[in-house]
Amino acid sequence: MLLSVQQKYILEILRRTGCIRRRQLFPLVREKFRPMGVEISEHRLEVMLRQLRHCVGEVRMEEELVRLSHARPDPRRLEAVDVMLELSGGVPVDFSAVGVEPPFLLRFSFGQAPMRFFSVGTVSDAEHPFGLYLKAQKGKRVVWLSDDGVPPAGLILPPKHFFAARTGGVSHRFYGSQER
Repeated sequence: MLLSVQQKYILEILRRTGCIRRRQLFPLVREKFRPMGVEISEHRLEVMLRQLRHCVGEVRMEEELVRLSHARPDPRRLEAVDVMLELSGGVPVDFSAVGVEPPFLLRFSFGQAPMRFFSVGTVSDAEHPFGLYLKAQKGKRVVWLSDDGVPPAGLILPPKHFFAARTGGVSHRFYGSQER
């Protein structure tokens, strides 16, 4: 069976993230094809996903998750995708988790020229203490997450670094550096 352009894009998203929630996948696919006059409804997305699952052996669907067979769901990376969708308005220009080194989870860009580039990292990775990366990433836009959703005590961020605190559900409140 031949795949549609939309199904090929879904596979591209899965190759970039490994695993994604259906509610995260929907705005990415919808907004990608909206400028071309193609309306993607949630029902249409579900039909495309079912076809993909049967035609492409590496695609798995488990409740709210869509993933590649080799990918393990990572709650941190799924939250990083939520942050990306919030900051980009659901329309990132580019994004990927492929080749991203810990403590980072995802890199993405959005906006017109000048484009904005962001990395999303975790402060909760014991093997890669984020403090070492604060200075190394100085001048770059980084959004930090924590497993419990609250900033570590005494957190001082350099300019262009933000902390995303969970406010319930999938939304976040963003706190930035006081420095300029």
